[in-house]
Amino acid sequence: MPDNTPPHGLPADVLRVDEGLVCGDDQPYFPAQLGEPTFAADDEDGRRYYTVTPRFRRVVTEWIAITVEATSDHLRFRWDGDDLIVTDDDALHDNTDPTSGPALERLRPDADNRYAFPTWLWHEHDATTEHLDDTAHAALVVLATDDPADNDTVIRYLTENTYPTPDPQTLRNIRAQHRTLTATPTTPADTTEPEETRDE
Repeated sequence: MPDNTPPHGLPADVLRVDEGLVCGDDQPYFPAQLGEPTFAADDEDGRRYYTVTPRFRRVVTEWIAITVEATSDHLRFRWDGDDLIVTDDDALHDNTDPTSGPALERLRPDADNRYAFPTWLWHEHDATTEHLDDTAHAALVVLATDDPADNDTVIRYLTENTYPTPDPQTLRNIRAQHRTLTATPTTPADTTEPEETRDE
């Protein structure tokens, strides 16, 4: 009899076969493809530590950005087409010039249309010790699709598993903003006609 248990040890409807669960500190789990381990450091006992950079589908990346923006006092996000613009109000472009403004980072999708947050620390889900409650299960089933329509299920999951606890309406408002604002934060959207196309 074949073993139908998914390799990640979670119910088959929660994750795609090629994905696992990762989370940031005080954040909920999100599904991601896990890349190849990269050596990070040795400790004093000679143990070697490796890091894995998770890669997220677009819809998951959207919810990560919404969650972080709702709970951070210095990170903001905006979509510019397929690129995600991360604005860090605590980090300056040039540390020697306090008037240089916030740091901007442009995250582009890779060849598989997945996004990575290369400087962020992620933790893998330990399926042997960590239980998924009904809310988490339902939300992860929604996130297993590329176009989740059940926003309320995901918002309930984020509200119950994020610290500090975000306000559900704030999550909805940020999602609406991200879906309507696509200009980069460095230049406001120009609603005027270009000079050469105006009628005299």
